[in-house]
Amino acid sequence: MYSNRLPAAALAAGLCLPGAAWATNGMLMEGYGPIATAMGGAAMAYDNGTAAMANNPATLGLMAEGSRFDIALGMIGPDVVASAPFGNSKGDAFYMPAFGYVSKRGQLAYGLGVYAQGGMGTEYPDGDMSQVGVGRVIFPAAYNVNERFSVGGSVDLVWAGMDIVAGGYGIDFKDGSDYTGAAKGYGLAWKLGFTYQLSPQFSVGGVYESAGNLGTLEDGGWKVKGFDMPPIAAVGAAWRPNDKWLLVADVKDVMWNSSMNTVTILNNGAVVAPFVQNWDDQIVLSFGAAYKFSEALTGRLGYNHADNPIPSQNMNYLWPAIVEDHYTFGLGYVLDKTSEFNFSLTYVPEAAQTGNGGVYVEHSQLNWQFMYSRQF
Repeated sequence: MYSNRLPAAALAAGLCLPGAAWATNGMLMEGYGPIATAMGGAAMAYDNGTAAMANNPATLGLMAEGSRFDIALGMIGPDVVASAPFGNSKGDAFYMPAFGYVSKRGQLAYGLGVYAQGGMGTEYPDGDMSQVGVGRVIFPAAYNVNERFSVGGSVDLVWAGMDIVAGGYGIDFKDGSDYTGAAKGYGLAWKLGFTYQLSPQFSVGGVYESAGNLGTLEDGGWKVKGFDMPPIAAVGAAWRPNDKWLLVADVKDVMWNSSMNTVTILNNGAVVAPFVQNWDDQIVLSFGAAYKFSEALTGRLGYNHADNPIPSQNMNYLWPAIVEDHYTFGLGYVLDKTSEFNFSLTYVPEAAQTGNGGVYVEHSQLNWQFMYSRQF
């Protein structure tokens, strides 16, 4: 098994770079933070902890007065099989750390977080492999305009690392690390969102997230051009019919067509391979529910669907981000007035596609996230 293992010291410091993450809505994860992920990734209109800064920063305005610190670890477990000569990918466990801190004083909430946003990865027995990781350092803020209406936003430092070995294309650059890629790029992005309480039981929210603006990824003479993260627009709703139930739903437009067109690999200025992608935009539907069994224990479940964004003629065996359906489950347990644990599990049934060069790929996943939270 190939895995990205997290150094304990780096996790303790909260400064580690997320390794390559097999994402599930194209290159994006199905959810950020186990509270939202357990409910299909829906997160636009209710308090889902500091993961709000990766979802909709305006929901930070819904948190209670005081401070909150979340530290989390997630695992994406892809099972990828490509037709001969490639076989079973050994890249079957990708670990992602995250942390967030938010302080709310009066009408203003602000904080800092580090989150893996997504990526792709495979490692075949013949030596062909890819590893792409995208992460963010996020600086969020939210403001309660009044008792019903909150606005929020963030400035995000985005980084990406990429390794590729593909003998048939003559590509070979990697740094030998499980935590970074040889070709690196950096950029800035932003989010702007809102929440509105229509009634004590029903709220709505939405967010717009800009493109990642990663520019060129570089490793000495190797350069990668045309790789970027997409702009996203999302809206959602949350309904509490009573004090035990929470029902949520989101719809998200992931605008891949403006960011994933042709990814060009160059070596010392010469084009080695132009990977034509031309991904389609994705509409992501997320539905979820939470039920309080007691003051301490909450159960959650959800469903997330997004059509495969990759046209068959452009799907590459190195990056088969083709899965569509996600069935999610989770639990939350309150230890005391200041501490709680949350856990999510995602089952992704097999999707299959015949892509570029007639290579047939099957891809399924089993993912989890675990988070400890402390309020003070």
